Amino acid sequence: MVTCIVQARMGSERLPGKVLREILGIPLILLNLNRLKKSRKIDRLILATSDRRSDNPLYDTVKKAGFEVFRGDEENVLKRYRDCVLEYGGDIVVRVTGDCPLIDPDIVDNVISHYKMYDYDYVGLDVAHTFVRGFDTEVFSREALQKTFDLAEEYRYKEHVTLYMYSHPKLFHIGVVRGEDLFRKNYRLCVDTLEDFTLVEKVFEHFGDIYVPARDVVKFLDSNPDIAAINSKVKQKEF
Repeated sequence: MVTCIVQARMGSERLPGKVLREILGIPLILLNLNRLKKSRKIDRLILATSDRRSDNPLYDTVKKAGFEVFRGDEENVLKRYRDCVLEYGGDIVVRVTGDCPLIDPDIVDNVISHYKMYDYDYVGLDVAHTFVRGFDTEVFSREALQKTFDLAEEYRYKEHVTLYMYSHPKLFHIGVVRGEDLFRKNYRLCVDTLEDFTLVEKVFEHFGDIYVPARDVVKFLDSNPDIAAINSKVKQKEF
């Protein structure tokens, strides 16, 4: 079974409460989940948030929309993922972050297919090198997740679920999905700041369709460099 776990919480440092900000009248987290729902290869879709009271509004919104929600450790996201898999099952795990409202189900399915085709422990999208940031997708085995949970000791590995996997290629068989020329652009479609949110909002408002394909989004930004530049000075947080 392929279980997709979307991590999100209300306590973003640069844009608090971002996942419940609305675009076209829909909370950002529900844009993300509804797009993932179009995947043909995901069997189970779950939001994994923290058990802190501050995340109650997120829990309530997502549950009311009919999605499954797991609540666990706020800081140790690795443990949150491990515990979520223990409760809901899944021998293949897909990791997506809730601040990617333009996540594309076809791209996600492509990464899942690549994982299944070869004997990998982990496969990631080549984001920032040959793929636009904001389509981020990672796929790994339940065994790789448990192995990481057992071995990873540094805090950064617990905060960033898969960092230990791809930082230890001698322990894990690592695969990468690279993008074609269309996707080899330095755009930001994740939402960390108000500038990010403004850009994504303009994209959705232009198309008026929450299911707009990734290809059309990138072509739109290619044709509208003024919009693409809105968040061009935003720096990605380092691990």
